Amino acid sequence: MASKRAPEAGGPEQHWQENVLKEVSKEQIGFIAEGLFKELWARCGKQIAIDQTALMIAEVQFSRGFDLLYKIHDNASALTEFKKCLAIREKILGKDHRDTGKTYCFVGHALRENRNFDEAVGQYRSALRILVALLGKDHNHTKDVISCIDDVLKAKGLSDHDSQEYLSTLMASLEHKKSGDIFYEESNYDMAMAAYKKALIVERIQEGKHHPDTGDVYARVGKTLSKQGDLKAACIEYGNALAIYAVTLGSDHPDTKDALRHIQQLPTLMNR
Repeated sequence: MASKRAPEAGGPEQHWQENVLKEVSKEQIGFIAEGLFKELWARCGKQIAIDQTALMIAEVQFSRGFDLLYKIHDNASALTEFKKCLAIREKILGKDHRDTGKTYCFVGHALRENRNFDEAVGQYRSALRILVALLGKDHNHTKDVISCIDDVLKAKGLSDHDSQEYLSTLMASLEHKKSGDIFYEESNYDMAMAAYKKALIVERIQEGKHHPDTGDVYARVGKTLSKQGDLKAACIEYGNALAIYAVTLGSDHPDTKDALRHIQQLPTLMNR
């Protein structure tokens, strides 16, 4: 009897065995057959096949997290699944995609059930940023996340007044940031800079000063300054972003690496 041939190193079979089936079972990934995955690899390329399969794995992880949180009430395991899902969606879909925002929200739910209120607020903030940008502040989904933040703040012991002040500050910051993004896309860099600076000014609350979203604003200020030709100032602002990302997201996160890349590239541009 002929021996079974080992999967080609770096090929689709090896990826399927080591990166797919080690995370999900054949039944859970049943909606994408191995043959279809290999055909996708052959027709569309390795990266597209890997990304599409990873997004399907993320969906399985999200479903597992949901069941663990609401059916089994294993909050810690649910949080693990949601975070694995979030890592995939952030990497492939980006931080501004609606599915990523949904995952931020459920990471927040799991953290809230674990009574980790500070981190829960941070995740809800990330979800809220996306919802404000995509749906607006008056949409029901946006209001639901605002309500979640309010509940967590009160669980932390904040009064109604302090909770409302926090939320007002947060919404003002998000609206300024949204305006800045619109102005930037229109190449109106002076107005974009003014809006981003307003977003930073209103972030006086402790949770806001060191949140990744605040890092994002610093990075946007750096990007805008680069467009205006003030590369030295841009380097400083990317440094502010890097400091927040490194602490909140870790050194391996794409945002941390991106901020560092800009800092490394700007001196070269200044010397031209």
